[in-house]
Amino acid sequence: MGTGPPAVSVLLTTRNGIDLLPETLDSILAQRFRDFELVVVDDASTDATPALLGAYAARDPRVRVLRPESNLGVVGARNFGFVACRGRYLAALDHDDLSHPDRLGAQLAFLEAHPRVVLVGTAAVLAEGRRRRISDYDAEGTPLLMRWALHTGNPLTWSSVMLRSEAVRQLGGILVRRDYEYADDFDLYHRLLAVGEIARLPAPLTTYRWHARNTTHSRGDALFANAARVLAGAYRPWLGVEAPDAAALVIRHLSAREPPRDAASVRRLGEVLERVLAGFCATYAPSPADRAAVGARAARSWWRVLRSAARAGLPGVLALRETRPELCRGWAPSRGDVLASGAVGALRAVRRARILRPPSRP
Repeated sequence: MGTGPPAVSVLLTTRNGIDLLPETLDSILAQRFRDFELVVVDDASTDATPALLGAYAARDPRVRVLRPESNLGVVGARNFGFVACRGRYLAALDHDDLSHPDRLGAQLAFLEAHPRVVLVGTAAVLAEGRRRRISDYDAEGTPLLMRWALHTGNPLTWSSVMLRSEAVRQLGGILVRRDYEYADDFDLYHRLLAVGEIARLPAPLTTYRWHARNTTHSRGDALFANAARVLAGAYRPWLGVEAPDAAALVIRHLSAREPPRDAASVRRLGEVLERVLAGFCATYAPSPADRAAVGARAARSWWRVLRSAARAGLPGVLALRETRPELCRGWAPSRGDVLASGAVGALRAVRRARILRPPSRP
């Protein structure tokens, strides 16, 4: 790294992260790409985090530790740190996640080769204890497909994204907005769609460590409510006054993967998906090939809704698939998946009926 500003600023915020932070710091400092700074905002930690960060900064000049005068919260800490970042590119990192050795280099190369893309993420490994699995979002993350994906949920892990610092300045210099706390990253992605494209690399270059203190566990209701507000804004041109209720359904059942509990919710989700697909295609006028790709993604989303509801004990909803012809084009579930989903759902429905059945009188 030379004497001038680094190419990349990695922004990490932490509060009392001593148990997970060392491995996170080691993962970013072990990057094969070296021209970066690590800006760490220690948001009023009360454990041994300050001493740990001081030791890392003493060993590696790329580590810059910032300590605000009071606790700012996640949104405030991210904005506080962004002001201090000097790189042309900003890479996000939470204190409990890991960056694989080629992450920064691969993302920088992609952004420099694709000037219209303002943010690029990566696929992620989900780690829960000793279990490891790859996130199940579709691997192909072209700009149009990512734009569509952002209209049905959040396909990006915050710790996987790298963006152009200048793009944030075009949005007024505010990285994330407090009004959308816990879904502030999702709000940022939608704001960035107004100034450029978003893409995702198919390689899993990030590990998301799943634990009891994750925001999804601790602040789930606030996260879902604010994510629905973001999505409602995107839906409003197509759905009008129905946008807030439609967005809440999509966040709950498509993004968070909560199975619908009744057939009426499934029918409503199918209607919403079909109308959003129509509005999306009318707005962005994709080529026939791109339209087919987006339609196939929508068809998979529709099947995911049907499958989860069926397997939760509503096997009859599988018959609803053909009622939404626009969501059946270009992709279909395997016969085995359909049969298994119906069988699992039927068994659960029988068990539920037995549990709910009042005891017989002697």
